Amino acid sequence: MKRNAEILAAAPLAALLATGAAFATGALNLPAEVRSSSVKLPRGVESQADFARHARITRQQAEAAALAVQPGQVVKAALDDEHGSLVWQVDVRHAGGTTEIAVDPGNGHALAAENEEDDHGHEDRNERG
Repeated sequence: MKRNAEILAAAPLAALLATGAAFATGALNLPAEVRSSSVKLPRGVESQADFARHARITRQQAEAAALAVQPGQVVKAALDDEHGSLVWQVDVRHAGGTTEIAVDPGNGHALAAENEEDDHGHEDRNERG
């Protein structure tokens, strides 16, 4: 019985690792742009503090979701308004450069992934706060 519980406990971790490997090999196809998220923002919500009140997952959970699809090192994570939808924008540095992963702040699903330019003059066009 204990052995079955250990196997069941390891299953989610194995699924996350498989998803990360799939993305690294190009098997996971995410759009480059966010179409929407499960959290719609009311008018007038513009600050990080306001965004944080609407997010249902934490920064750490968003970072874990991003790392599940693109293993590497998180270099930035911030909440952002994408066309009236709230998203976590998580930048992950890896051997191939930096990828910005958009994570749904309501359910933790990866919504989009875009490779970023790795030059020092690059501006973070989606960071707010």
